[in-house]
Amino acid sequence: MSTIKRVITTICLAIALATVIGCEQQPRYWTVQERALLASFQLNKLSPSDASSNRFAVNPAAVAFGKQLFFDKRLSLDGSMSCASCHQPDLAFTDGLDKAQGVNRTGRNTQTLLGVQYASWFYWDGRKDSLWAQALVPFEAADEMASSRVQVLKIVAQDAQYRRAYEALFGALPELIFSGAIPEKAGPWGDSETKDNWYRLSTTNQRVINQAYANIGKAVAAFERTIELPNTRFDDYLQVLFIDGWQEANRRLSDSALAGVKLFLNQEKTHCLRCHNGPLLTNQDFHNIGTGNFTGIELDFGRYFGIPAVLQDEFNCLGPYSDAQPEQCHGLNFMAKQIHEEAQGAFKTPTLRYLSKTAPYFHDGRFTTLDEVLEHYLAIKPNQTELPELTLTAPEKKQLISFLLLLSE
Repeated sequence: MSTIKRVITTICLAIALATVIGCEQQPRYWTVQERALLASFQLNKLSPSDASSNRFAVNPAAVAFGKQLFFDKRLSLDGSMSCASCHQPDLAFTDGLDKAQGVNRTGRNTQTLLGVQYASWFYWDGRKDSLWAQALVPFEAADEMASSRVQVLKIVAQDAQYRRAYEALFGALPELIFSGAIPEKAGPWGDSETKDNWYRLSTTNQRVINQAYANIGKAVAAFERTIELPNTRFDDYLQVLFIDGWQEANRRLSDSALAGVKLFLNQEKTHCLRCHNGPLLTNQDFHNIGTGNFTGIELDFGRYFGIPAVLQDEFNCLGPYSDAQPEQCHGLNFMAKQIHEEAQGAFKTPTLRYLSKTAPYFHDGRFTTLDEVLEHYLAIKPNQTELPELTLTAPEKKQLISFLLLLSE
């Protein structure tokens, strides 16, 4: 080989080696695994949950009708409250209370409706398998709006605008709703008078009323599915990270918040990702984190009773008022139907988004601050719950909270 060729070869090898070394030495803030996890939190990864049991779920007319119903106080027993009384838009569609306040104080905390179109299983115990089935409950629940299904339908029938909206969507209201022979207070829930009136009706009439009442829930759910997830500082950070790189993105967050993100992603250290993952930062499953109430006046066994409740619900996906084909009811078809001991005290994992507006926390609103929530997890001992023991220093707690607050701003 000539001298010139040897020099050229040496230079080429040196450039190649320098390039490789340069790549290896280029600083990185996020590991490959961390970047993959961060990418999984992006809102553009979301897809709406199955709504096959509600064929009106994306119907604009149903959305408009459902929005009117959502804010209408006449649908409660005494005209004092609506769905929006507990799901207030300026509080991330919650109410700021430890337990919801309807006609009476309820036993559970109000869950946010932000991004509810992406959710599966409803209520803290998952006793409803669709948003429309859930929407029917507050109208009749004794501690919530305390009305009855017949009373709700009579109000719709007597309001000319509502009647037109209903019939344009679902067809004519049942004639028996206009009949004086049907008591205004009639339904399977409520006081003894309401229930007595209901069970005096023929099975055929009950089914006719139930179908019309199911339609009300489907309209309300159509509106609720339009309640979108607003972007947070964390979402803005992710967008910059995957477009402009980590150097530019990291300028937008404090060192404490960045350290908090690292902690959250550290599965061996914090275990957060066991339950809080995906764009909603919830796996939408049920877990025992030591918050069940098994004694006293506020008994709450969580999923333990939610399983039989959803299976027996006449408004579930497999029921006669569903618009789905049986094979489309994946949630019910594939859920674990045996009630195991692990379900006792298990509650649905809530989203971590908008935490600054959705306090107090947990199914019974027992904690008012994120610091208290972390102290609860730090106090858990092995074998008390399904969670492993957690250890955090005081600075690490502050860092983790700094991250969680990014999900609210």
